[in-house]
Amino acid sequence: MRTKSLFVMYSTILTELGIAIFDDEKCLKSFPFKNPAEEYIAVKKGESRLGEIGKFLADGQVTIVNNHGLLDILKKKSIDAQMMDSNQMDSIQSTKTNLLINSGLANDENDAMEKLREFAIQLSSSKVTEVSQSPDLHLIQAVNTLDETDKIINSLSSRLREWYGLHFPELDNLIDSINGYSQIVLSGKRENISKEDFEKAGFSKDKVEMLCLIKEKSRGGDISEKNFAIVESLAKQILNLFELRKNIEGHIEEQMKEQAPNISVILGTAVGARILARAGSLRRLATMPASTIQILGAEKALFRSLKTGSNPPKHGILFQHATVHAAPRWQRGKMARTIAAKAAIASRVDMYGGGLNQTLLDKLNIRVKEIGEKNKEPPVKKELKFEPIVKRKKIWAIYEEKTKEFWKINKIFSGFR
Repeated sequence: MRTKSLFVMYSTILTELGIAIFDDEKCLKSFPFKNPAEEYIAVKKGESRLGEIGKFLADGQVTIVNNHGLLDILKKKSIDAQMMDSNQMDSIQSTKTNLLINSGLANDENDAMEKLREFAIQLSSSKVTEVSQSPDLHLIQAVNTLDETDKIINSLSSRLREWYGLHFPELDNLIDSINGYSQIVLSGKRENISKEDFEKAGFSKDKVEMLCLIKEKSRGGDISEKNFAIVESLAKQILNLFELRKNIEGHIEEQMKEQAPNISVILGTAVGARILARAGSLRRLATMPASTIQILGAEKALFRSLKTGSNPPKHGILFQHATVHAAPRWQRGKMARTIAAKAAIASRVDMYGGGLNQTLLDKLNIRVKEIGEKNKEPPVKKELKFEPIVKRKKIWAIYEEKTKEFWKINKIFSGFR
């Protein structure tokens, strides 16, 4: 039967391959991990149960450990555990291979090194998998996709207007919406477009009458069937991209309300998603101060101001916020600073799953109202008054004259010394 003295302190050591219990330099028991990477992370987070270790140390034995997660697990099991000092922990790290061999977790030094290498590969793979599954990273990809889709639509619409404009040039000046322009292109050549086609595209009655009149007097040239087939295909692709863009926008709005409800309330889903994408992740956004959030998207202007000494930017992406955008020019800086401060708090609440906090929005609205009331009129700039050139010249002449007198007096007194 194993007997223990209350004056002997065991060492419970967490390693990459398992947990070993030592009495001085003798290994009493080792508990190898079946899946080293997963079980090691679970112990470090304090989420593992470690039932067998609890039974082994359940008779009042004092033990020291090398990891805070392991310490929390043992204390939950009412085991008297304490943390090692830094010297002991450094000694464990420097003799890791020998410790694995002595505890039976590895056969020899080569076996220990090979198992540690496999553990490192598994740990890296699990970290990559964990990061890749993060919902906010998928949200960032959706925002970037939306921006790229806008660029593609703008590029294709410019080409469509130029190409179809050779056949119907007057249409370009009358229709601003690329969606409506593409629908007209799909209606066919100029002579085949009917009044019903204009109405289906969503134009008003006055606009329809004007388009029908201009269609008859168009000075555009004819277009071949082969060329028109390509132009028609281009218009179809633009309309499909518009449908894709609409779906992505809906997805972003849904995900923002689910993953970052407080940011969505404070910034809006569109602005909040763009700031989240610029920050890189919700975790990084939660660690940023309000001053950094305020100028996200205006990095070039910030570094230019640091280099040239010009005024720093007051806002970046936050300029797209409805409150900042609609405010008078002299209020925008204060509005952006207030919104950024609330967004910093909102990101931290979302990061740690605090749920929707309506108080943040209420306080923001109160502060925005105060700024609007206190700054109704633009601040009066103080004019710098410079002395006239003539007056400055007179002052300089008097200074030179007094200086000459001083040196004369100084020379006279130096002669008496």
